[in-house]
Amino acid sequence: MYRSMNLKGFLLILAIMLLIFLILHTSLRGTLNEKAEEEKILRVKKTKLEEEFKRLDRELNVIGTEEYIMSSAVRDYSYVRKDAIRFEFTNPEVLYAYSEEELKILMDEMND
Repeated sequence: MYRSMNLKGFLLILAIMLLIFLILHTSLRGTLNEKAEEEKILRVKKTKLEEEFKRLDRELNVIGTEEYIMSSAVRDYSYVRKDAIRFEFTNPEVLYAYSEEELKILMDEMND
């Protein structure tokens, strides 16, 4: 003989399944919204980093050119003469290893 489920049992199981589905759906929807917000933040950061990269790339292309060396000599070292040999220290902290007298001798040798 077939045993059939009564309507109350079927509705109870259906209600429990619907409740579980709604709980999971709400949980996943919240996670999805969090991830969407995180994506927006990351897109903004990516845009800023791309702009920074472009700026640094432009700056890198300028470094070492005649114009950069001249502007650096004027801006950073306040040293420019028309017939002077132009140079730029890539690591000026090395100069601090010399005493004032040694530094004067070194600068005099460079100017000669």
